[in-house]
Amino acid sequence: MKKAKYGLIALVSGVLAATAVLSGCGQSKKEVSKNDDRLTVYLWENRLMKNIAPYIHEQFPDQDIEFIIGNNDTDLYSYFKEHDELPDIITVRRFSGTDAQDLQPYLMDFASYDVVSKYYSYAVQYYKNTEDEIQWLPICGIPQTIIANKTLFDQYGIKIPENYEEYVQACQQFYDNGIKPYSMDLGEDWSNNEIIQAAAIGEFTSLDGIEWRNGAETAADEVKFDDALWKRIFSETSQFLKDSHFGKEDINIDIDTGTQMFVEGKSAMFHGHPTVMQQLQKQMDAELIRIPYFSQTSDESYVYMTPSLNIAFNKNLEKDREKLDTALDVLDCMISEEGQKLIADGSGVISLNTDVPTMMQDVPGLEEEINNNAVYIRYSAQKSFDASLEAVHGLLSGEMDETQAYDTFRSVMNRKDPEKKATVNFENEYSISLNDRNSRDAASSILTTIREEKDAQLALAPYYYFTSSMYKGECTSSRVGMMTAKSSDTALYVAKINGKQVYELVKNYLADADENFYVTNKYELPIASGMKAIVNQAESGFSLKDLTVNDKKIDKEKEYSILLTDTTMSVLKKINPKCEIEQLKDTTLSSAWTEAMSKGQQPSAPEDYIEVEQ
Repeated sequence: MKKAKYGLIALVSGVLAATAVLSGCGQSKKEVSKNDDRLTVYLWENRLMKNIAPYIHEQFPDQDIEFIIGNNDTDLYSYFKEHDELPDIITVRRFSGTDAQDLQPYLMDFASYDVVSKYYSYAVQYYKNTEDEIQWLPICGIPQTIIANKTLFDQYGIKIPENYEEYVQACQQFYDNGIKPYSMDLGEDWSNNEIIQAAAIGEFTSLDGIEWRNGAETAADEVKFDDALWKRIFSETSQFLKDSHFGKEDINIDIDTGTQMFVEGKSAMFHGHPTVMQQLQKQMDAELIRIPYFSQTSDESYVYMTPSLNIAFNKNLEKDREKLDTALDVLDCMISEEGQKLIADGSGVISLNTDVPTMMQDVPGLEEEINNNAVYIRYSAQKSFDASLEAVHGLLSGEMDETQAYDTFRSVMNRKDPEKKATVNFENEYSISLNDRNSRDAASSILTTIREEKDAQLALAPYYYFTSSMYKGECTSSRVGMMTAKSSDTALYVAKINGKQVYELVKNYLADADENFYVTNKYELPIASGMKAIVNQAESGFSLKDLTVNDKKIDKEKEYSILLTDTTMSVLKKINPKCEIEQLKDTTLSSAWTEAMSKGQQPSAPEDYIEVEQ
């Protein structure tokens, strides 16, 4: 169906807040990836591959749509663009307009399409570039709040806070009773990014804060800072850290430690989105509730919201109307009620789509903020995470006062990236896209390289751990690293099993990879190395016909060493619980690949690892 163009409704320039989520359901010749008929969609983490990709295939069974895992960094797409291989649809989560400046000439403007009219105005106010174009759109919001142990509050007779003053009193009371008020995982960069904005949320939602944010989102080079505003922000950040009784010891608290402290009742509050709270509730014999973030300058409170992903279209889609229509159908599917639930991984979705009703009914404790449209969309420029970590850690350690912390934050935000030196000079080009033999040459090359480095005879991995084509010429270490899914990295394992067990492993992977993910189409076939799978395809899916090693049927009695990832290890464990599986210590797929390439060697050649028979 053709999509009618629609004039962009004037954006409201009010306070950042509201409720909502999304609703429902000819490119230039390429040197490496030569298949242009399909629509290529990059999703930034493998959870999305498992959740939303099968749903979209189900909605559009006759459309040729290939989903590929990406990374949470726009530089991956800059790498593609430099080689004239920008995908049709790209997504990231950590995003600011400044991060995608070099992509701007190559991205489509959504402003003239009716999809923008479906969005609440507050949801897109920071997505306009200096040309008044909207090249990126957020896909539903996830509320990030304080999670409080109400049972612990009641046990000590402490009132659930309803404003900042009462929050401070509650923290002091817990501290006096020997309980840590708030176990925030300040060893993680995302929590430091959150704490600055949450502590001073009243400043970020003020007119001064909105004006600064608008400028920062579109800054072409240096981000300009309003000194008066930012001195207030860091004064309130420092005050929040003190009032919450955070100290030097919190610098090293990671996500696991912070979570465990809360689960064991050693802290009264943690933070997270609805899915995190559901997971915590299962582990705890206590009543948990949500608390919003409070302004220090008024009695207002806000839901701190994280877009689940941000999406952009390749401008070349406008040269192929049929393909563009398919892309817009995919976007409509993502912003449908069901699409948003799958993307947000459950309940507690703030709909940015005016056609989709609120999905916060099962998320009590935030009714007032939702009804008052008091929702703050986080600022997440790539550099803001490092800048926040350095500044907050400086305050916690006592090495910085408020002024020094602000100076550090501003300096890191505007720090010039050092010129990146090449790690490897690739002599060959391999595509990440599915080829005519139903295999992915780049993924095969990467997996085979790692297998040989780890002295394993065989390897089996899901397709969604491999992100990028390899291009002839020099490549930096950061871009080498982005050829695997750093945002969804996996540990590596080695098992020694006989040929019969290898056969059963591949057979079961094709039939049932795990409880949440099934191989439903050719694009989801696994990557193998050291062996070749001959697969039958039927309407019901795929089944293993044969497995060969060195062009001969696998020896069912012979023992093989096989390299596995989290998913394939789980499949093996399920079918063979007694099998001994060794995890390679301090090694992931991404680290093993970057380490191999750091030696300056060439990657292994791709293998002919799969054959699909109709």
